[in-house]
Amino acid sequence: MRILCGFLLVSLVLFSCKRPNRNPRNNNVKSPAQREYRGEDRDINQNANPSNTSIKSTAEPAKSLPIGNKSVSELFKELNPAVFRVVGVLGEDQYSTGSGFFIGKGIGVTNFHVLEDSQEAFILIGEEFYDITNILSKSFPQNLDYVIFETEYANAISLPIATKNPQVGEDVFAIGSPKGLSNSLTKGTISGFRENRRIQIDATIDHGSSGGPLFNMKGEVIGITTSGMGTGSELNFAVDIQALPYEKYIHY
Repeated sequence: MRILCGFLLVSLVLFSCKRPNRNPRNNNVKSPAQREYRGEDRDINQNANPSNTSIKSTAEPAKSLPIGNKSVSELFKELNPAVFRVVGVLGEDQYSTGSGFFIGKGIGVTNFHVLEDSQEAFILIGEEFYDITNILSKSFPQNLDYVIFETEYANAISLPIATKNPQVGEDVFAIGSPKGLSNSLTKGTISGFRENRRIQIDATIDHGSSGGPLFNMKGEVIGITTSGMGTGSELNFAVDIQALPYEKYIHY
């Protein structure tokens, strides 16, 4: 269900808002830690009703954006529509916000810690909210810290995924929503590679940007921005996108 809520949009930017007027059917939406998972991740809430946790789309797969020798400004214009804000409702007047992006038709990715402990969750595109309807795969924050999920938004495009490993010294850029400022761009360089498939970068990753895409200069996703060492810090991290089982969901 799409919900127009300009008041909530402004309030989220200020980080103090009332719970949106959601449809009563959403009051029982479970957090990522409670929902039923598929395949190897099907280890939680085994007795869940499949009719409530499994929603499949018969639509055509989303088209990946073209790649070529373009400026960062040109790439941003092309990639930006596939990036969105993520909101988890933790309780009355309590929200967790982050960023996310599409890898397939209605299939999104963000950090697990963005949605952890949420009672319900949705994505924000422009001024419209779309429910996160099903969790497909996950990894807890102490590991790879990601969630792959289904949404009710039938997006037309998805982001291209890099097939070559990034290198130290390579220029990168990220799109996210620091402090609620939707789809902001930051640039930087790969500084190193750390344990748990972390890519160390000096591009600024602030609160609200977690879960957004990290790109190489071809406009291909190489990682999911995950954490930083404080506001404005040049010591930040992203999870290597190749560590995720994304391939089976691209044409889901």
